Amino acid sequence: MPSCPSCRRPVAVARASCLYCGAPLAAEDVAAALSAAQQVLAQADPGPRIAGGRGLLILDLADANPETLAAALGLPRYEAGLLARRGGLQLHRVLGAAAAQAEADELGRRGVTALVVPEEEARVRPVRALAGRRAPDGLWLRTEEDGPLDLATRDLLLVVVGTIVRERQTRFERRKVDSTRPVEGRRVHLFRVAEPRPVEIDPDNFETGFSASGSARLEIEGWIATLDRHVPRDEGFRRLPPALAPAEPDPEGPVAALLAERRAPPRASAGRRASAEEPVLLDNVAQFRFYSGWRAAVERRRAPAPRSAP
Repeated sequence: MPSCPSCRRPVAVARASCLYCGAPLAAEDVAAALSAAQQVLAQADPGPRIAGGRGLLILDLADANPETLAAALGLPRYEAGLLARRGGLQLHRVLGAAAAQAEADELGRRGVTALVVPEEEARVRPVRALAGRRAPDGLWLRTEEDGPLDLATRDLLLVVVGTIVRERQTRFERRKVDSTRPVEGRRVHLFRVAEPRPVEIDPDNFETGFSASGSARLEIEGWIATLDRHVPRDEGFRRLPPALAPAEPDPEGPVAALLAERRAPPRASAGRRASAEEPVLLDNVAQFRFYSGWRAAVERRRAPAPRSAP
């Protein structure tokens, strides 16, 4: 790297004068500093800092052997045995795309089945369904963005179901004990073969029309049970510890009513000033959407290619 002729320090920035002492620099020294900086930037790997360049390393533990897992992942034999007993698919690491593929290849050579899914496939925003009914060959839904939607069973790739945990988090420095908790929710994602965005159903904010049970959740569970005979179903989300984040406002329903009630101006009791601070409703919807996104990406890679017409 070129140095300043006056103070002998390296030229840290490509400029007409030295950054340290202000002495003028020769044109060739400025050009050499710029070339060195470009080489450093070219060798840097920006992948882990850019969502589009990262890969999700997924382990397929369906037929995993504890001894093989312990050796390949560097785990104690007990932990490897727990992983093998759990089985199924597991998100192992998030790396730059090239690093994730290299590690997947290395795990494959050591006897562990692994694959890489681009992170952007797991971050696809769902299409929210607001109403629907059962159709002769699938479902008819009314979506928030795309309007009416006919879903035939043959068009579905995967159904992912998960429980939504909700909690209130206040901003008071001294908090009261709240004996009530928001009820748990439910989410259903219907992934289509020809469309990367899933259709999201929230039974608490969904109209089913007339149903014998009188419950949207029970009605939707009946729909899913009918689809189970033809479409794979995943409920692995229940094994993950909840990762809570601020809840998004719902278009309608009890969750929206709860938020509206909590955001109403507080009433002051006698001799006490009401606080303007609001409690925040937390849930794990974002965690569920991420899980279902990479789970569907794996399913797309497993599904056989459609046959072309003769």
